[in-house]
Amino acid sequence: MSFFDRFFPKADIEFAHQMADKIAKHFPPSGEVKLAKQGGQRRLGGVVETVFGDLDIWKGQAHPGWIRKARLGNAFRWRLVELGYSKEFVEALTEGVVTHLSAQRS
Repeated sequence: MSFFDRFFPKADIEFAHQMADKIAKHFPPSGEVKLAKQGGQRRLGGVVETVFGDLDIWKGQAHPGWIRKARLGNAFRWRLVELGYSKEFVEALTEGVVTHLSAQRS
C-alpha cells in the first residue's frame, strides 16, 4: 500500500461508482422523463434514501475528511455522467450526496 493509498483509498472511488450504479439500476437514465409525475419522484426518492443509508454506513466506518468526501462526490458525479444522466439531474443528485455527507450527525 502506497502512502497515497493510505490517505486516499481507491475503495472510496469504487464505493461512489457502486452508489451511482445502484441508482442506474433502479432508476435508469431513460426514466428521467418520469420525474414530471409523482410516481417517478417517489421511486427516485426511495432509491436516494437507500443511497443515503449506504453513505451513513460508509461515513461511520471510514471517518472521511473533507478531501475524501470531495473525491467521493466527484467520482459519483462523473460516474453518473458516464451512465448518461442529464446535467441537471447529475448536479441535483451530487449536491444532495455532498450535502448529506457534510451534515453533522450525532
